[in-house]
Amino acid sequence: MSTTQIRAALNARADLRPVERLVLVQLGDFAGPDGVAFPTAGRLAEAANVSVATIARVLDRLAKLGLIERTASHTATGATAPTVYRVIGNQA
Repeated sequence: MSTTQIRAALNARADLRPVERLVLVQLGDFAGPDGVAFPTAGRLAEAANVSVATIARVLDRLAKLGLIERTASHTATGATAPTVYRVIGNQA
């Protein structure tokens, strides 16, 4: 858990929908000391009690707003690995 990331999520833009803020907080909760998180969409959906499709829409919006960075990752063999997330901060 990264309290810095959770604080950034809680202090993020006022116009966020509740589920968007909740996902930001969850990403902060999943983050390690380095501020990086890599939960699956299914895990985020379960934690927020919403569908995976809703999580996909929320993550798209948070990225568009500049509140998170998403980076696709791959294993050493080139296989797809979980997406890496980082909460950027409290954008106005």
